Amino acid sequence: MLLEILIASALAFISSLLAGFYFIPILVKIGMIETDINKRGKPLLPASGGLITVFGLLIGELALIFSLDYFITSDINVTFLLLSLLSILIVTFIGFMDDMAGSKIRTAKIKVKTLVKNYSQVGGGLKQREKLLLTLIGVLPLLVINFGPGVIPIPHVGTIYLNQLLFTFIVIPIIFLFSSNVFNMLEGLNGLSLQMGLIAVIAMGILSFHYGDFTEFSLSAVLSGSLIAYLYYGSYPAKILPGDSFTYFIGSAFAVLTIIGSTRALALILILPWLAEFALKARGRFHVHSWGVLQKDGRLTSPNGNRIYSLTHLFLRTGKFKEWQIVLSFTLLEFVLAVIGLIIFW
Repeated sequence: MLLEILIASALAFISSLLAGFYFIPILVKIGMIETDINKRGKPLLPASGGLITVFGLLIGELALIFSLDYFITSDINVTFLLLSLLSILIVTFIGFMDDMAGSKIRTAKIKVKTLVKNYSQVGGGLKQREKLLLTLIGVLPLLVINFGPGVIPIPHVGTIYLNQLLFTFIVIPIIFLFSSNVFNMLEGLNGLSLQMGLIAVIAMGILSFHYGDFTEFSLSAVLSGSLIAYLYYGSYPAKILPGDSFTYFIGSAFAVLTIIGSTRALALILILPWLAEFALKARGRFHVHSWGVLQKDGRLTSPNGNRIYSLTHLFLRTGKFKEWQIVLSFTLLEFVLAVIGLIIFW
């Protein structure tokens, strides 16, 4: 069984890697272009990187389910995998819709070399309340699963049980809506949500394997394969910008792992940076951004002066850090939280 999971993860990696070579030219041709505002010259890059990762996840999960149905028997719950995949696909599509609404560039000519001269950008995108309502569609597949009472095992302490109706119709939608949307808030720098999200997914995979929860482990392993491949495209300096399709992808994937798996207590530690980001963005009534203002020396400064409306502003307000240094700092922060969580709940 472990071999089949690792093969599925490898297929997800290969599929995502190849998907980038195929999807990026198409995104350029249809005008899915955004400005990388933290770079000199503000280059235009293809956007909506979630299409790459979700394709890898789809191929990897289908390959795993095929092997489970035809070749091996295991404790992996195929129904959980299928419905989880459906939820992630729905939310990624919603993110892609927002990318299309907000990032589309129109022109009579489709020539990459003349993008800057011949294209006019059309801003916009879905409104926040529209995103929230549409995200509710993504949680529907998870509501048809009979999870029974909500269980949160806490090693060395005990187990917390939640009423089944409360868990299914209140807790699950809240987790899904919050996670799907909050990952979109801490973004704006190349590789930020990608690298932090990858650390979180790997940590949940390690702990679920230790617990013998192979349903969660198989999903996290395939997710990891897809995300590792996307590092080639999405890490600094990015070849494609994530767009909402990616932030909604990684946010919904984290939510699904939390809901279907046995690492819910660990998830509470891993999501702490996003909880802090939500609180800070709420101070700014969600009308502020996480990116900075580029200086001549490549460093970034805050557009809000000394006011802190995002975790990134802690670095931006000093004006001493470059984009990749800020991203690395947050990646290390999530790594430290992952290590602490694994030590506590092992």
